[in-house]
Amino acid sequence: MKSRVCAQLTLIALTALVAAGCAQTPEPAPSPQIETSINTLAITDNGSILWNDAEITLEELKQLLAQTKELPKEPQLQFLPSIKAPYEESAKVLQVIKESGVTKFGFVGNEKYAPGAEPPRP
Repeated sequence: MKSRVCAQLTLIALTALVAAGCAQTPEPAPSPQIETSINTLAITDNGSILWNDAEITLEELKQLLAQTKELPKEPQLQFLPSIKAPYEESAKVLQVIKESGVTKFGFVGNEKYAPGAEPPRP
């Protein structure tokens, strides 16, 4: 009984804080948008896939790539994996790109990994 009362009081308190503007509900994640000239595809250190800075799944990547192929002029797809991105995730993403048949694809930012280049900053 005591835990039920505590749970109800917590819910009432949170509702009051949100209504008063003291607590904010989290912003929804941006939905992936297709740009008509250049789209960026990144893989983060933790393996998240980002399409133009919006986090997506592999299934969403397949859909986005199919949509770019339907445009009158196929946009460039620039691939920017983090140096610490998991190999397995990078391989999966590259396989999806290959299977999609996109033709304007390239790696971007590789020069920062060249011998003599400054090491990436944390």
